[in-house]
Amino acid sequence: MVFKFLTFLLAVFLTNGILYKPVLAVCNECQDNHVACVNETSYYMCFGEGIPNTKQLFTCPDGMVCTYLPTICFQRSTLPASCGDTSSCGVCNANQVFACTSRTTFAFCFGATIPSDVVGNCPKGTICDASSPNFCVDELMPNSIVCDQIEPVSIMDLKRMNGLKNEIEFKK
Repeated sequence: MVFKFLTFLLAVFLTNGILYKPVLAVCNECQDNHVACVNETSYYMCFGEGIPNTKQLFTCPDGMVCTYLPTICFQRSTLPASCGDTSSCGVCNANQVFACTSRTTFAFCFGATIPSDVVGNCPKGTICDASSPNFCVDELMPNSIVCDQIEPVSIMDLKRMNGLKNEIEFKK
C-alpha cells in the first residue's frame, strides 16, 4: 500500500516536472531560465553571453518569488526564491553600529545611518547578522537580518544613493 502511494507521488512529480532541484542561490547572475534574480521578487532578463540586461527590471506578482524554474515566478509558499533577501544590505542595524554588506562582510556605522568605509570580514564559517550584537554568527535565527548576496554592496553607491534621496527630500 505504501509502495503504491510512493509510486503515485513520484509519477505526479515527474509528470508535472516539479522535482526538487537544489540550487546555490546567487543574486544578479544569469540562471538556466535566462533571468538573473536581483532579490526575492525582482529580476533582469539575460540575453546571451550570460549578462543581465539591467535596462528593464521585472517584478513577480504578489505572493510569488523569482526562481530558477522556466516559469520564473513561483508561489512563495511552494518554493524558495533563487536569490535571498537583499533589502537589508548596507542598512545600519537598529543601534547604528554596523551594516551587513554581504553574507560574510560588514561595515561600521559609527552611530550614522549610512555605513562608513571601514569594513570587515566574518571569520570562516560564520554569517553577518545585523540583528545580533556579535556581527558574525555561526547559526541564523528566525529573526536574523542578513544581506543575502555573495559580493559586498558598494559603500560608495550607498552614499551616492542616500545623497540623492536627501537632495530630493530637501527640494520638497
